[in-house]
Amino acid sequence: MDKAVKDDIVKPGQYLILEFDFSRVARPRKIDESAEPLRREINRGLSQFKLNYAKDLGESFVSETSNFILNDPAGNLADLVQAVSRALEDVHNRGEEDHALWNVQGVCSF
Repeated sequence: MDKAVKDDIVKPGQYLILEFDFSRVARPRKIDESAEPLRREINRGLSQFKLNYAKDLGESFVSETSNFILNDPAGNLADLVQAVSRALEDVHNRGEEDHALWNVQGVCSF
């Protein structure tokens, strides 16, 4: 993200940051054994994102993302991104130019 800001590709405050730390995921020899740790890390990142931004994104966002399915991180990610998009659209539809998320374009994942 720092490089994107430095290169003027992304402006500070333009995106909400969704972070994953795959360095925490064990790398077993059998690939099928890595699926569960990967799922946990993705769901952990999604949960942290919800905690970080729930207040600004509002109750509808919290409601839309409250039913995450433990074994479906890809579906959870899609649901989260759609919920963010709807929340940002609502801010614009209400004309809340003073809202903290007025200039936010969407979610950026790292």
